[in-house]
Amino acid sequence: MLRLTQAEEQVMLRLWGLKEATVKDIIQFYPAPKPAYNTTSTIVRILEKKKFIGHKKKGRGFIYFALVSKEEYRNYLADWMLNNYFDCSKQEAINYFNQNKRLDELL
Repeated sequence: MLRLTQAEEQVMLRLWGLKEATVKDIIQFYPAPKPAYNTTSTIVRILEKKKFIGHKKKGRGFIYFALVSKEEYRNYLADWMLNNYFDCSKQEAINYFNQNKRLDELL
């Protein structure tokens, strides 16, 4: 699995929430100012190439759906952060969040 860019993550978060959506549907879930249709469409195509989303034909357009679940990506990202920022140490990660009082906020 590949780590997504911030723009790709934003599209995926909306698609995970919607389950299935057109590009226009995805754009509607952005706060103002909304991204351009062409920009969002390009990100969707990139996510298809990365095998994060699939599509099915509907009329002249497409309906997109996630191939990678939010939970799968969250687990990958948590492992990636643990390996790259905490030297594979769960205790070091817990200490970090506890020292910064973020652990209390999470619990």
